[in-house]
Amino acid sequence: MTSDMIAERPLPEITELTEPFWTAAKARRLEVQRCDDCGTYRFPPEYGCAACSSTAYTWTEVSGRAELYTWTAVHPPLLPYFAERAPWPLAVVQLEEGPRLTTNLTGVDLDEYEIGMALQADFEDLDDEITLVVFRRG
Repeated sequence: MTSDMIAERPLPEITELTEPFWTAAKARRLEVQRCDDCGTYRFPPEYGCAACSSTAYTWTEVSGRAELYTWTAVHPPLLPYFAERAPWPLAVVQLEEGPRLTTNLTGVDLDEYEIGMALQADFEDLDDEITLVVFRRG
C-alpha cells in the first residue's frame, strides 16, 4: 500500500456475503440477516446462525432505530485520512432488533455522546458505489 492510497479514506470491501447489506444501504435501507429457523437478527453477516447453527437466512429490512451502546474517540497514530480529522469518534449502536453495529454518528458533537441515547439510521454516500450506514439523533 502506497502513502497515496492510505491518505484517502479506506473503503469497505464488498464480498459475496456482504453485498446485500451494501446494496440495501445504497437504496437507503438498513438490512441485516435474519435466521429463517429461529428468527435471530445478526450482524455482521455470517454463513451460520450463532443461536441455532442454521445456515438458512433472509436479508431483512430493520427499523433503523437504535441506541448508543458505547463509543470511543480514536487519536493518532491513524491512517492520514483519519489523523487529519482526529479525534475520530467511533460508535457502537445496538439496533432495536438486537444486533450491534460499529458506525459513526452524524450531527452529534463528541461532547454530546451519551450511552443509551436514541438514534436513527441514516446514510452517507462516499462515492457512486459505497453508501455507509451512519446514525443521527432519533
